[in-house]
Amino acid sequence: MNLILKENLKRTFWWIWSSFIFFGFGILLFVGNHDFSILVNSWHNNNSDFFFQYLTYLGDGILVFTIAFIFLFFDKKLALLSLISLTITTALVQFLKRIVFKDQLRPSKIFENLIYDGSWHTVEGLNLYEKFTFPSGHTALIFCLCITLSLYFKKNNWSFLYISLAFLVGFSRIYLSQHFLTDVLCGTIIGTFVSLLTYTYFEKFLSRIKTIKSKNENG
Repeated sequence: MNLILKENLKRTFWWIWSSFIFFGFGILLFVGNHDFSILVNSWHNNNSDFFFQYLTYLGDGILVFTIAFIFLFFDKKLALLSLISLTITTALVQFLKRIVFKDQLRPSKIFENLIYDGSWHTVEGLNLYEKFTFPSGHTALIFCLCITLSLYFKKNNWSFLYISLAFLVGFSRIYLSQHFLTDVLCGTIIGTFVSLLTYTYFEKFLSRIKTIKSKNENG
């Protein structure tokens, strides 16, 4: 019964993830990429400014890599798995940002006229960048870490917390006018699938190592 419950929770987890992704693409189709940023910008209030301004740091590269290194003191396997997936994600994101889509501009550049005339809300003290928008690195890294934690611990109740946190960080990038919805969706997909593939092949690699050790010990 517990196994059935766990499998149902796992399916629910991925159903929630898929729903958010399809919802995001639905917004792109019916609202539009730039128009969604305009809509989100109209929702600003002081409490949300404070909340998202600090929540967004959970996707910062320095922080997520620091967390992965801290895992070394508690669980070396988790640390190695996290570091590998985060490194691959970072390399892929930076390649896309700085080489493939280097000419893509961030909301602060696209809407600079609205910012200058005061009709675009900005969060005080927040530096707005102009280039290297696609994809969102913060989103990719937080999804990479959260999906890795969900796969590794297999505690499905915690998985819902991880995925909710990741989506909130992704939304914060739009709310703070640092990225567009397309940037966040691409970051979500990259972080998720890199962590999935890394976890899958990492487990296969460890299984082969155990098999080889077992054969050597027995023969």
